[in-house]
Amino acid sequence: MTMNTLATIIAEVQDVIGIVTGIRTAPDIPPEQIAGGGVVALVYPATGRFSEIAPGQEEGLHTLHLMLATPYANMRTDWARIIGLGDTVPRALLAAGTMTATIIQINELRYTFGNLEWGGQPMFGWMFEIDILLTGSVS
Repeated sequence: MTMNTLATIIAEVQDVIGIVTGIRTAPDIPPEQIAGGGVVALVYPATGRFSEIAPGQEEGLHTLHLMLATPYANMRTDWARIIGLGDTVPRALLAAGTMTATIIQINELRYTFGNLEWGGQPMFGWMFEIDILLTGSVS
């Protein structure tokens, strides 16, 4: 089986995140600016590597960034809107398992919390780093 593309994996992660209560939108393609209130989930590649593990077989170790953020409006409401997602989102990702066989395994999820930025727009929320393992054929 040919290894899935990063774009396919990102779309699957967005599908899992998009059904979590409290997330307003999880677009497959990130917008230039985040409009209105509510929490937006954005997933994109951060770092990674590809290697040949056997003739014709490849392995991909990738770190994806998952930003769960809301535009700054009022710290009290922003905090209430975003804080609980730090527990529910990792659980949703880990419970999703192999995400219909596109990901072999999620190795680790790390996070930072606080000020963020998207397209020059100040945001507030979580930045998760998701380490994933993929394997497949080179062809």
